[in-house]
Amino acid sequence: MDREEKQINEAALEVRKKKQPSKKGNAIELVSHYCKGCGLCVDSCPTGTLLLEDNVSSKFGISVMVDAPEYCIGCKMCERRCPDFAIFINHEMEKEKQ
Repeated sequence: MDREEKQINEAALEVRKKKQPSKKGNAIELVSHYCKGCGLCVDSCPTGTLLLEDNVSSKFGISVMVDAPEYCIGCKMCERRCPDFAIFINHEMEKEKQ
């Protein structure tokens, strides 16, 4: 990871320090082979749930990981910001409701 990506992770961890785990469990689904590691989802997460990680199996060498799923509040900001449609929140649960 380069300096910018490390800064994104540090900012996410700082946000997480100020939050409490969510009372509601949320299912986060990542499609890692779609992820290019741009960091938009990590940057937009209001709870610091996601982080960037080095990933040798990714063609970009970096991808997103769910570092603290217990902090996810289900706001879907990450899902909305992802330009590659690589992250979904509560997708299976919503499909079952339909």
